Amino acid sequence: MSRKNHIIIARLKKKGFSTEMSKHIKLTFQHNGCDTQIRTWVSHGKKEIGDRLLSLMAEQLHLSKQQFMETIDCTIDEADLNSIYSGKDLL
Repeated sequence: MSRKNHIIIARLKKKGFSTEMSKHIKLTFQHNGCDTQIRTWVSHGKKEIGDRLLSLMAEQLHLSKQQFMETIDCTIDEADLNSIYSGKDLL
């Protein structure tokens, strides 16, 4: 299982993540217009991200692997993410 990094970036941005360019692209979840401590990083370019890195990204975003895959496959939306993060006292 793998996903293209530019698709992951685009889909996370639609779910409330902001991007910051540096050595890697930092994606930070925003809540009520403010950055949270929920973040992950993606490499520049159009590369495939493999299963191991997808699992690591899910962990960084405080999501199960399945929740992360559903987020980037668009079955979990921004409201669902807010619910998940509120339930974990992250917002």
